[in-house]
Amino acid sequence: MANVIELTPETFAEFTASPQAIVDFYATWCGPCRNMLRELDKLAAEHPEIRIGKVNIEDAANQKLAADYDISTIPSIYLFCNGEAVRHLTGFFPARVLAEKFGL
Repeated sequence: MANVIELTPETFAEFTASPQAIVDFYATWCGPCRNMLRELDKLAAEHPEIRIGKVNIEDAANQKLAADYDISTIPSIYLFCNGEAVRHLTGFFPARVLAEKFGL
């Protein structure tokens, strides 16, 4: 997943402050999450202008981020514009469908 960046609490705010950023909250044990990460990698290749990151909710350091965004279902994907969460989706989506739902 070279195009999808692993985020931490220290990098999250700067990353999401971009004009457009997608963040996927995931867990390594989650099958749909693993599939979603492959689709996000495809989306990153098709839309290099959009930053795409991921947050492992299993990592103790990331649990406050997960709580801040009320993550109760994974994969949970947010579209940020200039630091503000503007859209939220849960579940698996192919890259093409995700791009349509986020208006890319």
